[in-house]
Amino acid sequence: MTDKLTIVLPTLNEAGNIGPLIASLRQAFGDALAEVLVIDGHSRDATQAEAAAAGARVIADDQGYARALQIGMTQAVTTFVMVLDADGSHRAEDALKLWAARENADLVIGSRLVPGGGSDGAAYRRALSSVLAGLFSLFARLPARDISSGFRLYRRELFTDMTLAARFFEVQPTLLAHGVSKGARVREVGIHYHQRSAGRSKNRIFKYGWAFLRCLWRLRREARRRDKTVKPA
Repeated sequence: MTDKLTIVLPTLNEAGNIGPLIASLRQAFGDALAEVLVIDGHSRDATQAEAAAAGARVIADDQGYARALQIGMTQAVTTFVMVLDADGSHRAEDALKLWAARENADLVIGSRLVPGGGSDGAAYRRALSSVLAGLFSLFARLPARDISSGFRLYRRELFTDMTLAARFFEVQPTLLAHGVSKGARVREVGIHYHQRSAGRSKNRIFKYGWAFLRCLWRLRREARRRDKTVKPA
């Protein structure tokens, strides 16, 4: 296959992480990588300069993680867009696994919760991810185990019309539901989630947990509305 790839990296204060990550991705993908887009939330360190020096195109926007993904989808011109964390928790070798799984798939999720997947994170975070997956599967009928994973490969044409019903990391199940509503073929590939290379995590368990619960309620209502509009065969 001769598909081309755009990699989107949402960032905030990731100096020291972003340069090595971009270098490793360029080495791994070679000519298949058309562009690296860094969507930066107005970092106060050298993130933007480091990313530009590594060959990325940098776009500044501080309207949240979901907005960064929307910008990446609309700015890219390739068939596929890959999104991963810029803190070193996602690695180039696993990015290649997602890329290899793109045939007959519209959304490939890098999963910590399927065979071949794992995480260096705290046990309570893994448990929380499993609970979220169960809730979204049961109430919103989403076909994936690692609902909250931000390591993903998208067939761009199905997601350029995404709306910003989410702002933070709850955009992950929102995008999955959007794809499912359009008949997207979803695959999960086992990846290993590493501890961040440097700096401090931006994750806020209670703030983002509440956002996920509100998202679950919204997607449940949407799923029930779809059921009512489907006519019996």
